[in-house]
Amino acid sequence: MIIDGRKFSQEYTDKVLKPRCEVIKGKYNKTPKLSTILVGKDPASESYRRIREKFFANLCVKSDVLQLPEETTEEELLEIIDKQNNDDSINGILVQLPLPKHMDEDKVIESISLNKDIEGLSPGNVHAWTKSSPNLIPATALGVLALLKHYKIPLHGKHAVVVGRSMIVGKPVAHLLLREHATVTICHSRSKPLEKYTREADILVAAVGRPHLIRKGMVKEDVVLIDVGVNFEDGKLMGDVDFDDLKDDVAYISPVPGGSGPATVCMLASNLLLAFELKQAKDDLNLQKCIREYYADYEAKGDKNPCI
Repeated sequence: MIIDGRKFSQEYTDKVLKPRCEVIKGKYNKTPKLSTILVGKDPASESYRRIREKFFANLCVKSDVLQLPEETTEEELLEIIDKQNNDDSINGILVQLPLPKHMDEDKVIESISLNKDIEGLSPGNVHAWTKSSPNLIPATALGVLALLKHYKIPLHGKHAVVVGRSMIVGKPVAHLLLREHATVTICHSRSKPLEKYTREADILVAAVGRPHLIRKGMVKEDVVLIDVGVNFEDGKLMGDVDFDDLKDDVAYISPVPGGSGPATVCMLASNLLLAFELKQAKDDLNLQKCIREYYADYEAKGDKNPCI
């Protein structure tokens, strides 16, 4: 079965995000605002930005994009982030990675305010999701979990192999799967031999960024394959999995494009609305709990009136 990220995204948007937008408009009379900062020009970043802007145009979201030249200094970027941290009209800040080589990505990401870090990569958010506490979690990792739950794929007791150890995908996906009581193995491109681990997987998440990494003979027949890789080969977007070679031999497989990508954008929007509502809830812990549970309804049951 093909795991259709576009279908999931549309259902989650219709049953969770759009109804909540109606609540936000009526309850707060404000519009959640995202600020995206891009430094230099990267083809993958530009593609992601266009997809994101198109998606947000159909929601109650104001999205501003700040395009900076590649020669922008790290100090100048940190000053911009500091201003946005203190701008009450901005609810989410997204610094598009990768950054130019003269910048320290960790330092830049760690400068984003905890409550505006909709990518879930600031130290406070990382500390929380590694402890399985409710908070803002990296959108791509949330997208992977959302797709698995949407297709009702059992996780409890299953062996999940995550190929990739980045803070954006590999590590948060592993923690989310552990929270769902899966047994998790983390591999990477230098795990030798990689097929020793991938053949044991009930669920395999490929998130390295290397085309043709997962090939025929490296997985068992009943595996669930989630491809999170983003690669360009001869101008064509593709993932880490040889989709055409494997699609008829596995239980579930997500394509690139059209799989984890739409789910990621959808979860990024969910994180922005969540950040906005948590700010409005202030010190009301019961309301915050209700709001978090609403956005975590990955199966999209469509309750329009919670947390009001």
